[in-house]
Amino acid sequence: MTTSAAIVPSQPAMGSGLVVTIVTLLTLVQPLATDLYLAALPAIRNEYDSPVSLVQRTFTALVLSFGVSQLFWGPASDRFGRRPVMFFGLVAYGGGALLGALAPSIDVLIGARIIQGIGLAACMVCARALVRDLYMPQQGTHVMAQAMSMLATATMCIPVVGALLTQYLGWRATLLTMTLFAMAALALVVLRIPETVPKRQPGALDVRQLFHTYFRIARNPSFLSWTALNCSGYAANFGFYSGSAYLFIETYGVSQVNFGLIIGGASVTYLAGTLLCRRWIAQMGIVGTVKRAAWLSLAAALLFIIPQMVTDHTPLTLTAALWVMLLAYGIHQPCGHVGQASAFPLNAGAASALGGFAFAAAAFLSGSWLGYMFKPDSSAVLSLSVGSLSAASGIIALSLVQRHGKPPAC
Repeated sequence: MTTSAAIVPSQPAMGSGLVVTIVTLLTLVQPLATDLYLAALPAIRNEYDSPVSLVQRTFTALVLSFGVSQLFWGPASDRFGRRPVMFFGLVAYGGGALLGALAPSIDVLIGARIIQGIGLAACMVCARALVRDLYMPQQGTHVMAQAMSMLATATMCIPVVGALLTQYLGWRATLLTMTLFAMAALALVVLRIPETVPKRQPGALDVRQLFHTYFRIARNPSFLSWTALNCSGYAANFGFYSGSAYLFIETYGVSQVNFGLIIGGASVTYLAGTLLCRRWIAQMGIVGTVKRAAWLSLAAALLFIIPQMVTDHTPLTLTAALWVMLLAYGIHQPCGHVGQASAFPLNAGAASALGGFAFAAAAFLSGSWLGYMFKPDSSAVLSLSVGSLSAASGIIALSLVQRHGKPPAC
């Protein structure tokens, strides 16, 4: 039996400003776990004298645990509520970061990042489900885009801060910063955030019901379309971020701070994308907005692929391609997060979790591929892989999302 989408979420028990703030903080844990850490990768490799493929596991292990544990946290948040899951997630995230900062070996660091990923999953599931709890899809997309705008504003500084921390205090300072952030967000949850789940689902963690729920969600064409869009976009971004630090810093000779500025500049274009998203949604709705952004994804794909086919990329050409891709992603991501849960108001946690697992799995495969195929003297693997994924985003937005993606309440 298909869950009715006619159920109207309750009005927020907190002001929209607080909703946007907590969603921003819960989603900010992800770029902190990745972007703040980017410039530290060469330093970690040097300290532990480890190969690139092993250091990459500190990224891929985070993403894998993030993806798999969402399958539990989604229904757990439907069963127990968003608030206790947020609480546990922030504790695990901050504790994992602290363990990583003290790690005596690369193996301990990888284990610490797995714990961080588990906490990250709980935070991200609750951020997406909370919006679905409180708003209908059209309004929810606008709220999510506001949160993504705030997120992008913060992430402009994160890579630069990470580079400065690594340069002056050492790479372990980046992980300590994540711990402090988690403690601050936890205080806000405890003091200000009420429960938002409209109706707890007592059987949400029953194994038979859980598999039935996931199977029903996975068969839904709207969910599959939006999730495919999320997967390709996130895999492209994660692939670039996980593989670019070595190329820019060690091959091209770009300083850690300048590399941080390049990644920070990508956050500026991402912010521009979220602002466009909010404007376009008011004009043409969520599906029409994704259709227009598809052409930006295809343009980014051409910027990645064509220069590489003619000659090797330079830092300038790769930066241009990245920034255009992030402009498109700033439009696609808020729409995708809301779209994938829009057909399941009573199982928003489970739908968000299954979608999150799918795009984390895609990112894991992307990061593993780029780590395995890493060439220290060439941009070919990075540019062609990321360019292909960006092209996939554009094609999915123009085809599957247009056919199946319209939210039932829009």
